[in-house]
Amino acid sequence: MAVFRSDQAQLTFGTEAAQGGDPEMMEGTAGSVATTINAAFEAGSRSITVADGSSLVVGDMIRIGTVAGSPAASVTEHEVRRVEFIEVPASGNTRTLVLDRPTAFYHASGQECKEVTAIGGAADRNDQNKYVTWIPGVYESVDTPDPEMSIEPRRFMGTQSKRNFSMAYKGQQTLSGALTGIVLLNGWPLRFPIGQVASVPSSVSGSATITLDGAVKKGDIFITVSATHGLVAGDFICIYDDAALAVTKAEVRKVELVATTNVMKLNSPLQFDHATGAGVREAASGATYTHTITETTGLDTVSWHVHMRDSGETVANDFDRRYVGGMIGSSSISAEEGGLLTMSWDSVNFLDMVHNLNSQTDSQLYSGASVSASMPRYGLMQTIDSDDVGQPGLNDATGFPTTEPYYFSEGQVKFFGQEFARIRSFNISISNSEEPRYYIGRSGMGRHRGPSEIFEGAREYTMSATVTLPDSAAASGTSQTAAQELFKQLLLEGDFGGTSAAQSMAGFTISLRFDRGTNDSIIIDVPSSSTAGSPTAASHALNSQGAFIRTAPHSISTDNPFQVDLDILFRALKITVTDSVPVYP
Repeated sequence: MAVFRSDQAQLTFGTEAAQGGDPEMMEGTAGSVATTINAAFEAGSRSITVADGSSLVVGDMIRIGTVAGSPAASVTEHEVRRVEFIEVPASGNTRTLVLDRPTAFYHASGQECKEVTAIGGAADRNDQNKYVTWIPGVYESVDTPDPEMSIEPRRFMGTQSKRNFSMAYKGQQTLSGALTGIVLLNGWPLRFPIGQVASVPSSVSGSATITLDGAVKKGDIFITVSATHGLVAGDFICIYDDAALAVTKAEVRKVELVATTNVMKLNSPLQFDHATGAGVREAASGATYTHTITETTGLDTVSWHVHMRDSGETVANDFDRRYVGGMIGSSSISAEEGGLLTMSWDSVNFLDMVHNLNSQTDSQLYSGASVSASMPRYGLMQTIDSDDVGQPGLNDATGFPTTEPYYFSEGQVKFFGQEFARIRSFNISISNSEEPRYYIGRSGMGRHRGPSEIFEGAREYTMSATVTLPDSAAASGTSQTAAQELFKQLLLEGDFGGTSAAQSMAGFTISLRFDRGTNDSIIIDVPSSSTAGSPTAASHALNSQGAFIRTAPHSISTDNPFQVDLDILFRALKITVTDSVPVYP
């Protein structure tokens, strides 16, 4: 008997250019309706307007974006969405189509809009167009964000319901999940509760005159470069807006193919907008890469894809769910003695989901035109098979990362700039205080009642650590290694003595570092600025403080040597990852 087993299920994720827009290109098998969009639409659009939508009906699958010539030579982003509502004008054939979920890409006016009836296309070409393929690391369980339905009982006056409710009505839907205990194999999942990642290679080659010949938008997969470039499929390139490859908006992508002379398809959607003339350099062979994760006000959201195949390996029975618009609300980074560096996405709120269960055969619960009517939230999407896992792109051959995890024995923790060799465990908690909002608006004939948007709230950082006190016989002049130093810092409340100008709540610095080898490390710096939290700074104005110890109970117990459980508050951090992985999502 074939059953669904947890060891044959997998979760992958992808980065969205706009909240709710899961990135995936699909040609699809063309149906009978073909038209064009009559305006430009940004990524994240929940509706589009077409020149002639008179033959479209609710439930149709449409491909938005032009597929020119063969799909392999296409130079325009394209995607498939389901029509959930059609606004019909008083006259004419134009139609506004309300989509089942926001768009993933920018689409220029005049691009194709075609009905599609199936995924279609060649398998290898489809594989190149899957972008929800990243894995966060090694995980054992997933709290899937399946919709939680609010069914509200109502009681009417003057009925015969007695003490029972009279009627039940549908209320709002919530979609919240979690992915905990992720063993980190690289830095792929680290940025999403924090902000952006900028990536630069250690060395570059090729011409310094290669530039973008046309602006590109966040989420774009195709770029056009200047006439003489010498780039070929398989090259890794760095796109940057600063001549010095500054880390603010630099990103590395693989050239998946050269579609035309100067138009290239990348292996993963871009994270940033880049203007015409932005630099493009090829990463040198054997280069290492520095990925700098810094805070942003707005967080990028993620799509999750959960793929389940039964124990009989029957493809026709695959159960696929895709969750869109996921914002990492709370997360944590932790390690303990004898363990590994791990991360948890403790709370992730989503806008909506789609699945591959097209019909409810032999069921009488769904009152559609027939039992073969499409189920609510059915969407045409590609399956993410086990051989698709890893960096997007057919020819990457990366699959599941083969790197070692980060061991506790490779770690270093510094407080006040001094190494503490007796850290038993630590946990950094990040909270974004996200808030789902529900707005009045048309969305799926009343079937989609999930959040309209999810907003970031106040950001909060805390750290807990269990520390075995240092040797009480510290050498002269090394007071920061003395056994009483943590208690002193508790009493000082972040105030540094000295000159009157330096007497302020500066806080202190924390540095956590894990090294796997040469040019292979994760460094967490608290605070994010090297000048904040420094006792030598002349003053500490707003937005410039470091960390503060809130509690450090020196309680007496049976634990020996003496240990203290610290509770620390801080306002900012920065993470720097150096490794041999070129592309970060």
